Amino acid sequence: MNILAICGSPRKGNTYSALRAIQNNFSNVDFEILMLKDINFKLCKGCYSCVLRGEDKCPIKDDRDMLIQKINGADGLIVASPVYSHMVPALMKNLFDRFGFYAHRPDFFDKYAMSMVTCSGYGAEHAIQFLDKSLNIYGFNLAPSLELRFKPGRDRDLDKQENTQKMIAGVNTLIAKIQEGDKDKPSLAKLIPFGIFKAISEAAKDSMPADYRYYKNKSEYYYDTDLPFFKKWIAKKVVKKEVDKILK
Repeated sequence: MNILAICGSPRKGNTYSALRAIQNNFSNVDFEILMLKDINFKLCKGCYSCVLRGEDKCPIKDDRDMLIQKINGADGLIVASPVYSHMVPALMKNLFDRFGFYAHRPDFFDKYAMSMVTCSGYGAEHAIQFLDKSLNIYGFNLAPSLELRFKPGRDRDLDKQENTQKMIAGVNTLIAKIQEGDKDKPSLAKLIPFGIFKAISEAAKDSMPADYRYYKNKSEYYYDTDLPFFKKWIAKKVVKKEVDKILK
């Protein structure tokens, strides 16, 4: 099994040490740690070219596509980040800025992921919420997130012991999810954005050609699956109301 861990810390501190502990405890897994700070990964320019015209139109030429290839080549993904001021640091936020086109055109429905944050005080819940929401929007099937605490003034060995137990249990859950191969069932929170994006892509196909190409051959969802009638009915009602407001 191949698991890729992307570390969004600007230094090799608690977050990196936690990933190394996972690596040491799961020697039967091909576990790669990729530090965003160590690759050529430039700041998003906010030009919106990737969203409107296609990800291949991004004016930045760096290691972005290499990173995408590594994610696609892995069985599982761990996105690991420290908590800075109740949020992920700039390096990690930039990852999701650069991958913003996946919010319009999700592509990881066959992939499994888990969020992991390290925190010494408050704000972990906000960072986890951001990571989980982003990964979910991009299509990943999520394992429960991990929150690891390194409390100031506390016995470091006790922190390490408690965090190691959490990490082993959390990664085992991710591995089990990968082995089972079950996809998360489409929820209304997924059906409604799908319908809105598809409708908007048809109405704005000249200004948003990348979205139009992505959605034009899709019917009720991102991929073929059985959808309960009541979910489709509710989603259709909400989508019509929202699209009418947007296009008004």
